[in-house]
Amino acid sequence: MSQQTKLLDRPWSMQAWRPYMWDLKYSAEIGVLLRPECGPYDAVLPGSVQTTLLRHGVIPDWNIEQNSLACEWVEHRHWEFVTEIEEGEIPTGEPVQLLAEGLDYSGWILVDDETVGTFSGALKRHAINLGDTIMDGRKHRLRIIFDIPPEEQGQVGYTSRSKYLKPRYNFGWDWSVRFVPTGIWDSLYLLTGSPSVTLTNTFSRLSRDLQTGTITLRLNNHCSSAIPLRLVLCDRKTNTRIEYEAELGPGSQEQEFHLQNPRLWWPNQQGAPDLYDIEVLYETQDQQISILRSKIGFKHVRWLPCEGAPENARPLLCEVNGQTLFLQGVNWTPVLLDYPDFDMERYDQLIRLYHEMGVNVLRVWGGGHLEREYFYEKCDELGILVWQDFPLSSSGCENYPPVEEDFICRLSEVACDYVRRRSHHVSLLLWCGGNELTTVPDHEKNIRPLDETHPALQALGEVVSAESPGISYLPTSPSGPEFAVSDKTRGKGLHHHVHGPWDYCSTEEEWHNYWNHDDALLRSETGVAGASDATLIRRYAGEMPVAPISLDNSFWRHTSAWWLQPWLANDSNKCDLEDYVEKSQKRQADFLAFALTRCKKRFPRCSGVLIWMGHDCMPVGNNTSIINYDGTPKPAYYAAKEVFQNHCQQEARTC
Repeated sequence: MSQQTKLLDRPWSMQAWRPYMWDLKYSAEIGVLLRPECGPYDAVLPGSVQTTLLRHGVIPDWNIEQNSLACEWVEHRHWEFVTEIEEGEIPTGEPVQLLAEGLDYSGWILVDDETVGTFSGALKRHAINLGDTIMDGRKHRLRIIFDIPPEEQGQVGYTSRSKYLKPRYNFGWDWSVRFVPTGIWDSLYLLTGSPSVTLTNTFSRLSRDLQTGTITLRLNNHCSSAIPLRLVLCDRKTNTRIEYEAELGPGSQEQEFHLQNPRLWWPNQQGAPDLYDIEVLYETQDQQISILRSKIGFKHVRWLPCEGAPENARPLLCEVNGQTLFLQGVNWTPVLLDYPDFDMERYDQLIRLYHEMGVNVLRVWGGGHLEREYFYEKCDELGILVWQDFPLSSSGCENYPPVEEDFICRLSEVACDYVRRRSHHVSLLLWCGGNELTTVPDHEKNIRPLDETHPALQALGEVVSAESPGISYLPTSPSGPEFAVSDKTRGKGLHHHVHGPWDYCSTEEEWHNYWNHDDALLRSETGVAGASDATLIRRYAGEMPVAPISLDNSFWRHTSAWWLQPWLANDSNKCDLEDYVEKSQKRQADFLAFALTRCKKRFPRCSGVLIWMGHDCMPVGNNTSIINYDGTPKPAYYAAKEVFQNHCQQEARTC
């Protein structure tokens, strides 16, 4: 028997230590008891150190002015989260584990003053044995102490040196400032005792004739005798209940359950995304123990050659349930700069906006984090396919992932955890090795997307094959053979899966000429810069002047150094901000609508286009996003919505 005790919904406190003073305890010279440098503060979890400090007025709002610079000292402390385990709360004599699904980044677990374990890794689950210290049924303090975060690279650097598997956007990207959160970002609970059965993976598939749905469970029976298993499916539309029974022999095994003529899950605009409620239980000592309560659906995906594609091109045309589908989507980046601070309403708002826009696929970009269970649940419900990158990304100077064996082992461990945590979601479309991973630049600075011959990307492909059968894997996005479309390679059959452009044209004529001669098969990043709303810019500029609209102004350099368009201002020194915003947003909307329309009109020669990018995780002056930080759409959102909603695939095929 086992028992779970949730930890997030109880009182927690937080305090800061100068590094390792909590471990020394007493000063070496005169034996003074060492105390925290600041705190304790009441803390709400999940959440970060920074969220708690902001709530208590210790640091300023990092979104205003250049206040993020005043928050960087937080990275240079050890931070302790403490809660009380009450007397009698834990059964005596039973082994106890701390199960943590999101700790960023590394540190120590203590019971009272005894260190019982360590952890390292922001993007994988941790199971820490608490030893004998907590098995006596008495009152104890559970302490989680975070080390100083590793010095990872931001957008610019060398991917071969990026080995921490920590969200890199927090170290600074073209759309985010440096802000490195420490904290607890996902579920946290105690497991007492030893479960008789554990479920390691769940996934569903649908036969090609769409007649048979199959649910596969991978389980481990830890007992020496057989255990009865029961799976219950509930049809959410008819309220019918279907039950299956099986016997689990000892050890690891796979169980399959079949459903004839299931309701199908369809992508947005193609039909209803039908789901079933699923529960899996096993019986022990005359008790029914539930090990899975979720929703599941059935879809069949095939990848076909695009019309007119070169023979050596990957099959990039998506077919769902026998119908080819133009992939029209958005690159999904983290919702907040302070990602441990889970904002359910913000997730609801953004996913709803994308659904209403006509989006049928969201690509979860590789410089962020594994998206939350809640995100996947909403995509399941709304018929939005999910393309999930693994946590690797480009670095500008060099985009070649590490090849060291120990790194690849850690990467594979994280990837396996990604897959096992999310593979039961019917919205899952494909796994991707990472963002813009390429060869080392040659003497002319030429690069090519990598393939599965790179050791790290080969290892990721092996994880997907073993743990997520039936789900496709791309080694990187773009997968090439050319990284982007250029005049010298256009028409040579080299533009299969590409990225770009990101607003490289200065005139409308140049932009139209580029897209009128496009021959790419799939574009998974294409964007145009546009200013945020003027009211938002003024609100978060605080006391900083917004004039001039120039990179000579530190306000614009702080958040918009890559995307500012000073040439659109009549006189940047006079700063008619509203006029500048209007021109910038109109240009973004017009340029983006033209690009999307040209891509969709080429279907099925072009299989899809994904906008870079969807939303801002912090207030910025200019960016390629189509939704402002406050959740209000820019004009480009409505322009894209018109293309996605009103230019149906049948129209596109006849254009």
